[in-house]
Amino acid sequence: MRGGRERASDRVIGIGLGILLGLAIVIGFVFLGSEGTIDSPSLSGGQAEPAATQPTPTQTAPLTPTNPAP
Repeated sequence: MRGGRERASDRVIGIGLGILLGLAIVIGFVFLGSEGTIDSPSLSGGQAEPAATQPTPTQTAPLTPTNPAP
C-alpha cells in the first residue's frame, strides 16, 4: 500500500507536468501559429516588418435607371 507522501508527490508532479504542457501549447501557438499576422512575435528582438496588404475593393451597385448616380 502506498503512503500519503508518495501520493502527494505524484500529485505535485502531475500538476507541474500539466502546467508545463499548457505553457508549451500556448507558446507553440503564439510563435508557430501566428506567422501570418501583421505583428507576428519573434525572438530576435528586431522590429517585425509589417505585412504588405492590399486594400479591400468596395462593391458598388451598377448604375441603372432604378439606381441613378448620387
